[in-house]
Amino acid sequence: MAEPVTIDLRHVARGLGIPLRQVEAVVELLDDGNTVPFITRYRKDATGALDEEQIRQIQSRLKKLRLLAERKETILRSIESQGKLTEKLARQILAASTTKRLEDLYLPFKPKKQTLATVARSRGLEPLAQEILNAAVGREDLDRRAADFINPDRQVPTAAAALLGAGHILTEWFSEQAELRHRLREILQRTGKLVTRAAAEPKPDGENADQAAAKSPGAAGRTAVSVFSADAGAQGVVGKTDGSLGEAVATGWAVIPEETVISHDTMEWAAEAAASGDRAPQELGGVAPLASAAGVEPIACLGEPLEPAAAPLAEKPEAAGLPPLASGAPGVETQIAAESAETAVTAPPPAPTTAAERRKRAKAELQREKKEKKKKKEEERKQKAFRDYFDYREELRKIPPHRILAINRGERCRVLRVKIESDQEAMERVVDELCVPPDHPHADFLRGCARDALVRLILPSLEREVRRELTERAETHAVQVFARNLRNLLLVSPVRDRRILAVDPGYKSGCKLVAMDQFGNVLAHQTIFLVGKAERVEQARQMVVEMIQQHDLSVVAIGNGAACRQTEEFFADLIDKELKDKGVSYVIVNEAGASVYSTSPLGREEFPQYDASVRGAISIGRRLQDPLSELVKIDPPNLGVGLYQHDLKANHLRESLEEVVESCVNYVGVDVNTASPALLRYVSGLNQLTARRIYEHRLQHGPFRNREQLREVPGIGEATFVQAAGFLKILGGENPLDATWIHPESYPIASRVMERLGISPSDLVASQNAASLAERISKVDTAALAAELQVGTMLLNDILSQLARPGRDPREDLPAPVFKRGVLKLEDLTPGMELTGTVLNVVDFGAFVDIGMHDSGLVHVSQLADKFIRDPHEFVTVGDIVRVWVLDVDKTRRRVSLTMIPPGRARPKSPRHEKSQGPPKPEGQREAERGPRPPRPGGRSRADGQAPESTAGRGDRPRFQHRPPRPPERTAAKPPPRPKPITPLTDEMKAGKEPLRSFSDLMQFYGLGQPPAGGETGREKRRNEDRRGKQAARRKDPTSDGPPPSTTDAAQEPTSIAPSAPPGSPEALPSTDAPVPGATPPAGPPSSETGAEDTTVSSPSGEEPTTEMGNPPLQ
Repeated sequence: MAEPVTIDLRHVARGLGIPLRQVEAVVELLDDGNTVPFITRYRKDATGALDEEQIRQIQSRLKKLRLLAERKETILRSIESQGKLTEKLARQILAASTTKRLEDLYLPFKPKKQTLATVARSRGLEPLAQEILNAAVGREDLDRRAADFINPDRQVPTAAAALLGAGHILTEWFSEQAELRHRLREILQRTGKLVTRAAAEPKPDGENADQAAAKSPGAAGRTAVSVFSADAGAQGVVGKTDGSLGEAVATGWAVIPEETVISHDTMEWAAEAAASGDRAPQELGGVAPLASAAGVEPIACLGEPLEPAAAPLAEKPEAAGLPPLASGAPGVETQIAAESAETAVTAPPPAPTTAAERRKRAKAELQREKKEKKKKKEEERKQKAFRDYFDYREELRKIPPHRILAINRGERCRVLRVKIESDQEAMERVVDELCVPPDHPHADFLRGCARDALVRLILPSLEREVRRELTERAETHAVQVFARNLRNLLLVSPVRDRRILAVDPGYKSGCKLVAMDQFGNVLAHQTIFLVGKAERVEQARQMVVEMIQQHDLSVVAIGNGAACRQTEEFFADLIDKELKDKGVSYVIVNEAGASVYSTSPLGREEFPQYDASVRGAISIGRRLQDPLSELVKIDPPNLGVGLYQHDLKANHLRESLEEVVESCVNYVGVDVNTASPALLRYVSGLNQLTARRIYEHRLQHGPFRNREQLREVPGIGEATFVQAAGFLKILGGENPLDATWIHPESYPIASRVMERLGISPSDLVASQNAASLAERISKVDTAALAAELQVGTMLLNDILSQLARPGRDPREDLPAPVFKRGVLKLEDLTPGMELTGTVLNVVDFGAFVDIGMHDSGLVHVSQLADKFIRDPHEFVTVGDIVRVWVLDVDKTRRRVSLTMIPPGRARPKSPRHEKSQGPPKPEGQREAERGPRPPRPGGRSRADGQAPESTAGRGDRPRFQHRPPRPPERTAAKPPPRPKPITPLTDEMKAGKEPLRSFSDLMQFYGLGQPPAGGETGREKRRNEDRRGKQAARRKDPTSDGPPPSTTDAAQEPTSIAPSAPPGSPEALPSTDAPVPGATPPAGPPSSETGAEDTTVSSPSGEEPTTEMGNPPLQ
């Protein structure tokens, strides 16, 4: 084999923008078995203080590179075993930087299933294909040479069959060219569009399949593609060939819809079926399979899934004694189908004889109707959910991830049909360039083979590849959104030292109440009902007041599930009246996944004495006290903070979310004496088994007194202790350093630092000395002390920070949950009011914020900050506590618009059109550079503040084009547009056989030759139309007392009014062409007696009408 495969870490460093030295250090630490949280916190001096995300990116890139290297070794061994490995090929394989490039190189040598080409090779036709490709035989001698390969024993009965098999081999050779696939892939990625249609459309009554196909939107764009023809757009056998070559081309003809996306499974089945000769592909959608000569297999090029052929009648038991049907007998299948339908109609089921049977049948009929109704309702729901994608297309480069996932779901539900459109002409040019030499004697034959390779083999493969890449990209984005939301949910600030009343709202089953102490222990539980009679509600109020007073509860935690708002109103009114002086407040808690925990084995193990409803309320209360410790007990996908989470790959999603949970647990740290096994299993270096053993050791021997006791736990060796000890804290233990983030391996250094600064271990415990201790540490010269102690600067900084704030919980720096005492009403809101809310959801156009009302308020993306924000997810996340101000209140629609921009801070205008970066020039200098202003044509002037008139539409201007800022006053007039050239009429248009294209064509048809010169544009056109309409109204009603036309208007009007032209005459038609400079504007359109303009004009042929705003409908 060639030189060994190596991994170049420079690609990783270059791709991530990280110095190579740091990347090498991370890789070395990972290879030594260190976890990412351990490296992030305790090996900063080695990694250069890389954060956890950067280290995980290095880990991910390293994993991909190693998988690529392993694949290279496998491919090299495989090709070498075939005896086809060359030095050039080995260098190409070793230099491949992507999996796609590597697989393209390996494709010609990959073991294949039975295909058309493999069958042709087994029949000994590969030498003929090689001779055709190398032009070893001339065009005149090809028939004679092909006849040499006739062998009936190998199922090659004719020369045409030999040429057809050679064509299959050439087709496969062309499809395996790495350079060809690379260039076609680039075209597909550059010009490809994802197109979706409704999967099933109702077929009109009385219309057969051919007519429906002809009337379908894509029928006009379908063309026939020849498998071995020179011209892919012809409608028959292309070229006049002689002998066997012409016969092979004729037998190789197939009609393939260009817009068809050929599935991989379909192509494999069709190829294998055709190669084995078992059965021919069925006709599908009016597209016939290839006509096959005797002993010649048809080429499977159909793009739709093929139905398996019906079993022969002789194989059916009821037809065993019948004579075989003639294969070409017309109408046999139709007659059989008609007889079967008639038999089904004329043979009704026997009528029920007894009342019990009638009841049973009626019940079955009712169930069937319910099932059909439910099925129909479900189908309507699916149709409604995906109706936006029934006629949708978007470029592959621009389609967002959430749309990809939605389209995939619609396709999986059989509601959408998805295909990829691309520039077919560009692909055909590339295929001809790389596969068909221009002076080749068999260029037509090679061109047909190359087109067949493009349509049948390459395009389906590349389209599957593109769909797979789009899905992977979308899934990666969805996992990232899920992970980001999950991290924010897990790191919510805990509520400590508060006694809580946890409430799980409900309607029929009532609200479950659980009183809990500050440690999460259950004190009491009750069930109350907030709906029903007034006596029942009053009883609930008394029960709640008694429970709060008895257990001295200060916070009510209400789950945000069903009946949440009604429960919130109940407690808000209770706090305002009966509990007004008790200092009680309430908070809304996200209860997603609480029901899953209440019925899980872990929930039953923790609280076996309570039922599921009480366990759910306990989970809600504990989430408020310590969200991280409680949420780790629930499977992350059940927390409901993801995007299409149930459509993602389970393994990928689970691995990513477990990384997030592991990161959060190790970011916060764990109290080893209170943590549950579910929390301990995410600690660095631990797993589910070691976590269970720590928990059992604690139950048997009591709380841990120091970190060294962890070594006594079975399964905790030296390597595990090093990885886990720093994240396991012991509060109130023998050594105060055990409650800090300082690792046991750094205790000697910490002791020397404390001795150097005069700090005793008791100072770390006494809270009254915290301020003076922090001030003393802040004055330390870190660089000098690190040099003195011969330790890393970053390690010393971490030790000093932990000595200044021992045992700090990083969640304490986050905003606390929003505590409320009353429900906010819509009538209480006024613009400018400041509120505090919780972000409930983040979407592309903004964020929904819970401000304590029934409905959440919307902060539009333009109101998130005083700067441009492309993606709201980058600015706010679910669970954030934000300050908002009321922007607008729509009391009719009960909608509240919010802003996060403080009042008085204006949002600066985006410099989206600015291009120059230098300082502004003085006004006089700008005027001097621009020069004198040219006079306006016709002596016209524009009023101040009016925009310049433009003859070009919005579609004529290029988008996303930067331009310099607009000056205070325009100094140069836009030159008039050049007149458009007149396109002459074709002979078919003059004969009435082809529809006209525009009004200009209609005027040419009437013999005017040129459209009327001049034209009105912009504001002037609208002003003249309004003026002519008023004058027409005054002429119709002489008694009108409207104001007379002004002198200015009279001066601009012609002195005489021309008689109105008939609606069909060219004088009545406005021109769509550009006006000719200096020409007189035409008269306006005529008015009917009712004052409305005629909007329909008949075409010369009298068949197709034309509208006032467009061209005749195209045929």
